Amino acid sequence: MTTIREELNKILWGHRDQLDEFYIAVEDRLAPANRRLIPFTRVKRVDRHYIYLDDDTVIPIHRVREVVKKGGGVVWKKPGS
Repeated sequence: MTTIREELNKILWGHRDQLDEFYIAVEDRLAPANRRLIPFTRVKRVDRHYIYLDDDTVIPIHRVREVVKKGGGVVWKKPGS
């Protein structure tokens, strides 16, 4: 099983022309159902601990619950979620 970091980087660098097809679902206690979808087009870089967005927002990588593709396909899901 791939880690979330590996999956995010695989999409970021392997699917550059299709980033608008992917979303990151993160845990957000202020969002409806505690879940917020972030378009992958906003992701600038990923390191071991954080995801960096185009507006300088930094998201802890442990908040990622799943990566989904347009149309509802789950690409990666956090074990136990």
